[in-house]
Amino acid sequence: MDAVQQWTEGVSYAPCPPDEFCGRHGEREQLLALLPRAAEHGQAVMISGPPGIGKSSLLRWLAYDLQDRPDGPRSPVIRAEVFEPPRMIFSGFRKLLYDLQVHAAAGEFQEILESGGIREAAGYTDILLLKHGAPVEPVDLLPKTGDEIVGVFSRPPDVGYDRVRAAFRELLRGLGSLMRDSGRIIAILLDDAHHTPYPDSQLLLDTIQDLPPGVLFAFTVQDDPGYEAIHDRGVPHVPLRGMRGRDIQEMGQKRFDLAISDATAALLEETAGDPFSLVACFNALRRRNLAPSAANIKDLLDEEEDPAGLAFTAIPGYWQTWARDLSLLSPPLPAPVMACMLGMSETDVTAMADRLQESAVFRRLPGGAYAFAHSLLQEHCRQRLSEDTEVALNARAADCFERFMHHLPGRLNVLLSIASHLFGARDYARAVDLNLELGLRFYRFGDYDSALLLTERAITSAEHLGDGDLLATAVNQRDLIARGMADRA
Repeated sequence: MDAVQQWTEGVSYAPCPPDEFCGRHGEREQLLALLPRAAEHGQAVMISGPPGIGKSSLLRWLAYDLQDRPDGPRSPVIRAEVFEPPRMIFSGFRKLLYDLQVHAAAGEFQEILESGGIREAAGYTDILLLKHGAPVEPVDLLPKTGDEIVGVFSRPPDVGYDRVRAAFRELLRGLGSLMRDSGRIIAILLDDAHHTPYPDSQLLLDTIQDLPPGVLFAFTVQDDPGYEAIHDRGVPHVPLRGMRGRDIQEMGQKRFDLAISDATAALLEETAGDPFSLVACFNALRRRNLAPSAANIKDLLDEEEDPAGLAFTAIPGYWQTWARDLSLLSPPLPAPVMACMLGMSETDVTAMADRLQESAVFRRLPGGAYAFAHSLLQEHCRQRLSEDTEVALNARAADCFERFMHHLPGRLNVLLSIASHLFGARDYARAVDLNLELGLRFYRFGDYDSALLLTERAITSAEHLGDGDLLATAVNQRDLIARGMADRA
């Protein structure tokens, strides 16, 4: 085997930087062909594919091409990423509005977006989105035990879904009108929309069916029969599959400085053609100081059951430890909680953040929190935790979230994390009431999937405690949720 230069860290598994984006020429042409229609009539487009296929990277390339490419259209782009629920209702749409307000407050598009009352309209819409789900938002949390956390929920005036939908529609119409006047479009990009709970997915469906001229709405989903209905309604669909040999060769050269032979490219196209697997293979080659031959690639692929396993073995040992210890946290990961999980003091947070900037395993999110560079890495680490380790890490996570509860944004996310980790730590006495209460709150606002998950935890907790009254209450709540789901279907 020919040797190549020794290399230690690795290319990140986060979405590919636009200047390193490779292949997907047909898909790029499909997206760009929609821009004239977006200007004239408004346009939605759905990008789909399995995990690791490059959906987020393509969306990131589209954002760059529209907004930042020097000879491009220089159109504003607002974007958001949705994380797996349960989460705050309309969280993805609120992130979009936050990004819009950032654009309106500073930067190249300030003059356009501050005109016509866009900042005020965005702020008003954001308030409605917040209030629609606000009864699941806790306030005045006390020093924490399970009993003290429950029962401290606000009940502001009810804001119905129709009012939310109307406000968001009017905001988009105002944006579209401004864009037409400036000769541009505005692009709204929503990544991982398959994670949206029912209220959010309904707003997504209503929005893309009634887009005004001047607006492009692009969103990504995993391959799922539930999203076929969107395509059936005439929304253009860009499905992603494995990369072709010539594109694999381009990736090897551009991102890794590797010369990939035709034989190696053909093998990779057949066996590991998705971008995540390719990055894992090329990182492993560089990590092990191996030439990119077909024989070496075959040996690497034979070693591991899945690409995430190959990726994990190619990262340095200290990153493996960090990934394992943080794998049970749900993104966004707050930096103080991460440091606490890793046994660092509060004064070590800055040093930890500096280390994370160099990591191929983690990425920084807008606002300062973190996530795994790719969900497949996190899933791989979670699945390989021993039962005892999983219980211990959940107990540590619950303690860390409680310790920093009053210093973290997004109180609901904090409570949901505590509820999850108490259950995972088998602290059923503290988990039961919190999961039951949160399940009821989500039920009241139509997020039945999240409500059911939380209520099932409460049922299991009550069974372990042998508490018949709590069990009966939780079972009744589950039946209530099931009827709601049946009625909605």
